[in-house]
Formats: sequence, C-alpha cells, structure tokens
Amino acid sequence: MTSVKVGKGMQFPNEAQKITMVTGKGGVGKSTVAAGIAEVYAKRGLKTLLVELGEHSYYQYVYQTPIHYEPTQISNNFHISLWSGESALREYVYHLLKVRKIVDLFFDNKIMRTFIRAAPALKELAVLGKITSGIRQWGPPLEFDRIVVDAFSTGHFLALLQAPIGMADLIESGPMGEQSRRIRDVIERADLCQYVIVTLPEELPASEAIELNADLKSRYGVNASIICNRVYEAGLNRDDFLQIKRSDPSNSSDAFAEFVLNTIQSQARQLKELERALKEFHVLPLVFSDASQTVIEMLSQKLNWV
Repeated sequence: MTSVKVGKGMQFPNEAQKITMVTGKGGVGKSTVAAGIAEVYAKRGLKTLLVELGEHSYYQYVYQTPIHYEPTQISNNFHISLWSGESALREYVYHLLKVRKIVDLFFDNKIMRTFIRAAPALKELAVLGKITSGIRQWGPPLEFDRIVVDAFSTGHFLALLQAPIGMADLIESGPMGEQSRRIRDVIERADLCQYVIVTLPEELPASEAIELNADLKSRYGVNASIICNRVYEAGLNRDDFLQIKRSDPSNSSDAFAEFVLNTIQSQARQLKELERALKEFHVLPLVFSDASQTVIEMLSQKLNWV
C-alpha cells in the first residue's frame, strides 16, 4: 500500500542535520558498513553519531569500550549510542513528565509493561522519534551533524518505518498524531533522510535487497543506495586458473583453484542480476582481515561517494 504523503513542504528547525539509515538482510555486514559511513562523515569534520538499534551492542566489542544510550566518543567527531525501544520510550515519557520517580513508577507498573509489550509499534515509534528528534528539535538536544543508524534487518526495518504512518492514520488529532506526522515527513524527505541497503553477491541477499528497494519506493517514495559488500576481486580469469592447475604436477591446488573460480563466476552472475534490476549500485571489496576496526577503516576509504 502506498502511503499518503502530507505536508511535504513542512519546514523543520534543524534541516542541516542529516540521517542515514543502513539496513539489509542479516549477515551481510550492515553494521560494518554503517560504521564505515560514520567514519567517512567524521573524517570530513562532521560531528557524527552512529546509532545501534537493539538491546545489546556489537560495537562495544569492535571498539573495546562500553556503549550505552548516551553517546560515547570513539574518536574526533565520532560517537556511538545504543538505543532500544524501551530506552527511547522512557526518555520520551520523562520529557513529558519531567519527574524521574514518576517515570520509573510508570515503567515498573505491571499493567503498563504489559501494554508496552503488547504494542510493539509504540517502541518503534519512540525509536524513530528519537532518530528524527534532532531535525525536529523535539525532546533532549541531539547536537550532531550526521546521524548514521545501524538499523534493523529488512522485515523489522519496514515495520519501523511503518510505525509513524500507522499512528498518524490512527490518531487524527492531538500531540501523538501530530508528532507521528512530523516523524513521517522527515523519513520521507530525501534531503533529510537517506537510505542504504547492504547486500552480498549471493542469490538470497541480492533478491531480498532488490525486493526491499522496490518496497521502499512504492510505500514511502524512497530511493535507496545499494551496496554490494564482500565482492572478491581476484584479478584472474579462467585461463589464469587453468594455467595454475597445469603448473602444479601434484594437483594440490586444484580444489582451491576450482573453489575460487566458482566463487567468482557465481558472484559475477549475481552482480549482473543486480545490474539488471537496479539502475546503479556500489561495490565494496572483501577485506581479508579478522580485525573489525581494520575492515571498517578500509571500507571507509571506498565509501567516499556517501
């Protein structure tokens, strides 16, 4: 269903701030790519916040430092936060009530906790409200030039975007409906909110990325940037591999050469499929390192187009 776009000319207090949402099928390396994008912005002198969505932090292992709700500075201009639905909702309620003890009573109440668990869209709305709060300048200050979101995987990501749209349709008046409409207007404006879909040169991730890209266009009028991650660049063709096999009398390299050749041929087919389905996409190489910070640094050097 295509959403009805209302108030597309709406102006916001801080349109200088920009949001980048990074999503994709689980296991494609979206967290690494999101960190690479954040590092690119930080190196350009833009004060950047990398936001991790969820209850547990991946980046605390990458950067060897605790990551919490409040921003943790990693390096010059580069900060990371971990935002869960409940933490964002708790902050929202505190902003309204102003008294911490009342907020604690609210969330400790069994009836309210049951209500919150039964209404997942409420948490998603709170998260998206927090992400867009700096542009809207509603709630606690979010003083960053760039917000890069390591968002949920494909299906949950669509549910996240649907939350303010569903709430805006459900509630026609009052502060909740108004806030939902303003959140929706931010996420549907290409000059304020950019979308990146990460995939791999493999059939399932590639087909899911193509489908997600089509969904974002039809539902929200969004044009996402597609990144095909971990592309193996051997620099060799079939004749080169045949030469390797002929030069090894023991045939010990046969299995490896065949594996690499099959991998390159398979990814070439998937890259052609992506090229056929999409107008354009970007490629990131497979980085041979088990050090996450090294991988992020090397990918950031290839992400100069963001």
